Amino acid sequence: MLAMQIEKTVNNAAVAGANVNYEILTAAVEKSSDWPLGEEVWNEIITSETYDMVQDCLKTNYYGMKAMVEELLPLLNLSDSARVVNVSSNLGVLEIMTCKWAKEVLSDVEKLSEERVELVLNKYLEDFRDGALKTNGWPTYIGPSAYIVSKAAMNAYTRILAKNYPTFCINCVHPGFVKTDITGSTGFSTPAQGAENVVRVALLPTGASSALLFYVLLEENRTKNLLIEYAVVTGANKGIGLAICKLLASKGVMVVLTARDEKRGLEALEKLKESGLSDHLVFHRLDVADPATITCLAEFVKNRFGKLDILVNNAGIGGSTMNHEALKAAKVSGTEADLEAVWSKVLIETYELAEECLKINYYGAKTTAEALIPLLQLSDSPRIVNISSSMGKLQQYIQSEQRKEALRDADTGEKIDELTTEFLKDFKEGSLESKGWPTFLSAYTISKVAMNAYTRILAKKHPNFCINCVCPGFVKTDINNNTGHSSPEEGAAIPVKLALWPNGGAPSGLFFVQGEPVPFE
Repeated sequence: MLAMQIEKTVNNAAVAGANVNYEILTAAVEKSSDWPLGEEVWNEIITSETYDMVQDCLKTNYYGMKAMVEELLPLLNLSDSARVVNVSSNLGVLEIMTCKWAKEVLSDVEKLSEERVELVLNKYLEDFRDGALKTNGWPTYIGPSAYIVSKAAMNAYTRILAKNYPTFCINCVHPGFVKTDITGSTGFSTPAQGAENVVRVALLPTGASSALLFYVLLEENRTKNLLIEYAVVTGANKGIGLAICKLLASKGVMVVLTARDEKRGLEALEKLKESGLSDHLVFHRLDVADPATITCLAEFVKNRFGKLDILVNNAGIGGSTMNHEALKAAKVSGTEADLEAVWSKVLIETYELAEECLKINYYGAKTTAEALIPLLQLSDSPRIVNISSSMGKLQQYIQSEQRKEALRDADTGEKIDELTTEFLKDFKEGSLESKGWPTFLSAYTISKVAMNAYTRILAKKHPNFCINCVCPGFVKTDINNNTGHSSPEEGAAIPVKLALWPNGGAPSGLFFVQGEPVPFE
């Protein structure tokens, strides 16, 4: 008897939505060594683009894909490892969508629905029919407009589908600039190479993340990419992380801005692009507490850039809830006495918050570093900057001599893990004070002590890396309800200085406070 189930479906069928002069396209590609840009050149490349053509393009590329998926969903539901791979294009990314209204609709993750995607497609067809594409900002400068819109819609539908079927692995993939009929065989990759990238996504391990767009790194661009520096900044949609992204991008570094909230991350990206940094920024979702998203980020960096030069572990939380009004009324000065006398009255710590704090601040940084180290090893000057705190100093905040010694002498991450596990156990039992643990901002303190210790271990393990931790100062951020003394830009200055330290003779395994190395004690 035949098994009536399907494990994988790959939606590849597509048309260009226009007639193209491939001789002109080939000449434009050879001239720029890349996909051509500009309305003038595309007015020459596209010889005809009729309403019937664009309607057929949307019908094939989007509605055909959607109908196929819906028809096969009952059979995919019978599989223990259902995968859907939609073959998309980098032309479908929202950065290219110049129609502001359509971009807002497709990027609104919370409201995104099939009906809203169809609203965008219908508006596009209406504007095409009325000759209003340019007036209403639809993209015409980088390829056939219907093809671009169809792929943007496909990417949006992929996210909707992944949300509706959380047990499936549903992604879209840009296979590269492949020699096909659509490109007039002017691509850089063979069909076999393009297929390899699609198959790689189709064979992602069970439990892999969904709703992602995978890119391929063209071999022809690998040499060019090695001349550029690439950075990943975690927790970068606001505060110090956002300021670090802006500073790095302004120095010519290609920055992957990451955030666990996709909508906020994309909004942060747009904010920075308004500063004229479009060519040096890209967004990728990352929840450092979710190993699957870390794996997907590493795959993205590998396929898109081929290496990584800089990792800034900035993602962090306070491990407590705060009475913000009481804090404002207290007129916080930021002194150590102030912390004990005032902050302890407005902060509430629970076991659940403590566990989450360690999971993000310490384990998240550790797991992210370990996943990206293979890519950092491909750099001529690999650097890791861990955003820490002065509260991570042993002598001031750890009372137990035994634990000080254990943290001072720890030579593996496992030994640090044992101490954090012990801390959580004592927290749960209500015995922090009797066991010599800090009782004020306890989880935050332990997470930063652990991060500092792990920084030293990592620096010893990778002597050719530049790996340091840094206290950015008392910066105005959400963690302290913006009561700090320094701006996020001021707090970002030293981390960026360490991230851009020249190759050769760079310090490693150190803890920087106010721009100077200080003892971990």
